[in-house]
Amino acid sequence: MFKDKTMLITGNGSFATAMTKRLLTTDIKKIIIFSHSEKPQHDNKIKLNDNRVKFIIGDIRDYNALYEAINGVDYVMHSAAMKYIDICEENPEECRKTNIEGSLNVIKASINNQVKKLVCLSTDKAVNPTTVYGNSKQQMELTCKNINNKETDIILTRYGNVLASNGSVIPLFKSQRDDNKPLTITDPDMTRFFMTIDQAVDLVLYALENGTNGDLFVYNNKACTIKQLADCISDNQVVTGKRCTEKTNEELLTLDELSNSELVGNYYRVNKNINRILCDYTEPFRSDNAMRFTKEELQALVDGVLKWKY
Repeated sequence: MFKDKTMLITGNGSFATAMTKRLLTTDIKKIIIFSHSEKPQHDNKIKLNDNRVKFIIGDIRDYNALYEAINGVDYVMHSAAMKYIDICEENPEECRKTNIEGSLNVIKASINNQVKKLVCLSTDKAVNPTTVYGNSKQQMELTCKNINNKETDIILTRYGNVLASNGSVIPLFKSQRDDNKPLTITDPDMTRFFMTIDQAVDLVLYALENGTNGDLFVYNNKACTIKQLADCISDNQVVTGKRCTEKTNEELLTLDELSNSELVGNYYRVNKNINRILCDYTEPFRSDNAMRFTKEELQALVDGVLKWKY
């Protein structure tokens, strides 16, 4: 599907880098990275060293710059966002400008350029949100689902925590361990969904290849407690107490969404046109009722991540 095609990716974080590397293994014609940070673009240009990759400095808050960058593009992946929960809480207006207004700019620029497919990346924090970040992502999701559009297939993906991505807890735990400090755990019984960056790339590519307008794709993710994750790194731990905005458990799909879903392989596909007449789901897809990682599975995942250079 990528032969002679051009892909634009907003943002230049861990997902964009991993996706670009994967796409470069195909016969894609061009990949455009649209982001506002000069240093990461410079570094990635040197690392990737492929003339199929073009870097454009720009901000998703700037509709005109986006429109010009997306002109002639076949597919768009929207990963740019403010992601650090604490920073979003402290700067709600900036979060709104980027995650809500910036996302709207991406959506409108894609539609007005008649892009074939737009995949927007969301998070479990958008389900029944308790934070500024979660609310901003929920607003992005609602815009994707409800905007007047007959030109572009707008598809959503939603997933939990990506191990070793920007903002992940693993680099923090590793740094604390290496400095002989205790790992700071807010609540040892807190559960979270975790996946690798390769699984996140797989999910978005699956959504791009198989999705149609209005689809939401969710990986059938496993979960664990924060203590189980920390135990894979160090036994030296201290409980600091849960922050007021933190949930004990996260939710990937509501019960209503499950009633409009189908499970295809490892992925849930949610669309309002899917109607499960006999819905056998009795509770949402949450991190406390999801399948758990075995100790061995979790240790293998963490060991793989700890080999990364941060």
